[in-house]
Amino acid sequence: MLGASALLAIFICLSLLIYSYVISLILMEDEITFSASVLICFFATPLILYTFSCSVFFFIFDRQPKYNIIISKYLIMIAFASLIFSFPISIYVNYKLKHDGYFTCDKISWMSPTTYVKDLSLCK
Repeated sequence: MLGASALLAIFICLSLLIYSYVISLILMEDEITFSASVLICFFATPLILYTFSCSVFFFIFDRQPKYNIIISKYLIMIAFASLIFSFPISIYVNYKLKHDGYFTCDKISWMSPTTYVKDLSLCK
């Protein structure tokens, strides 16, 4: 139970970071971090949080939540849909941001999300 609680706390912190990336895109801030992986994580976060929460719930009450199967089914469908739609949406966001005058910063690695900035001096 301690391990599941620790993983839940760590994942909540990571999901806040992912949500801050998406909010910066929605608000069109001066610095936006976005990629297909950010979008996948954004839509998979509810499934992972629910999974960790259910494991803690199971260890405390020794039973599964009442509507566990139904909730899991829909959260899994959302996560799979994010896999399918993340790449076309990522390509569109890349086009839209470049069209709106954003520049891309150099990536640290090929796996890191792309950082878009209004002014190149904001690149770190």
